Amino acid sequence: MARLLRDLDYLRATKSDQVLTQIINDNPQVTKDIEQSAQAEMISYLTQRYVVSQIFTDTKLFDITATYKGKQLVEWTAPAYSAAATYVADDYVLQNGNIYKSIAGNSPEAFNASKWTFICADKTLFYVTLPESEYDNKASYVAGDKVYYFNFEYTCLRDCKAIAPTNTEFWSKGTEYTLTATYPDDDTKWTKGDNRNQLIVMYLLDITINHLFASVNPRNIPDLRKERYDGNNAMQNGGAIAWLKRVASGDITADLPEILPKQGYSIRGGSAVPKQTNTY
Repeated sequence: MARLLRDLDYLRATKSDQVLTQIINDNPQVTKDIEQSAQAEMISYLTQRYVVSQIFTDTKLFDITATYKGKQLVEWTAPAYSAAATYVADDYVLQNGNIYKSIAGNSPEAFNASKWTFICADKTLFYVTLPESEYDNKASYVAGDKVYYFNFEYTCLRDCKAIAPTNTEFWSKGTEYTLTATYPDDDTKWTKGDNRNQLIVMYLLDITINHLFASVNPRNIPDLRKERYDGNNAMQNGGAIAWLKRVASGDITADLPEILPKQGYSIRGGSAVPKQTNTY
């Protein structure tokens, strides 16, 4: 299963909770196992309405040899600077918690900031910029419009609305979009920032932390953790669980990629044509 959270996400919860810090530090593998269980718990509520594979994605360290898809999120780090090494222009190094790029290279020497360009802090997040706007099932499209849809680029062939790009009557055959051999400081291909849904991140942390305390002593879970998990009552009408139940029932709509309806209508001259079957 993909891992949405990263280790740094726990800092927001552990800064003022020494007990939680100890639980996580003493049981790193157990923490990751419980985190995966918490993620599965969330997926069970969301899977009927949303494309969970697009929500719970991996957040990995950037690798220049890897191939990335649109919106894929990475942490960027670099090799530590070495005073004994020789560097050439455009080399990247890590120095005092920051990533730098060599201006013209240098022979072995102590780090000299005048020979390097500051790029960003270590483990800054970047995601792959989309080549086109994402397909919107509520939008109207005309011939020639281009969209991005589930890792592919499509061109509209005929005016339509609510017709998924996989329908070849209205859209061109998709072209897969991937990115390789491009460093995250190339702002034509990468966007600096965290594109994860922060509400999902928050609730996933809340569920995971509640279960972490329960794994140590289920009778001694702090009230704050129980409240953030299920409202701290038998009805589970608060916290993360209540939000998930409301989303699953349709009481609220989350800002998440929705599963498109199987039927749609195209627009031609202001009138509808027969229903089309959409798949993805």
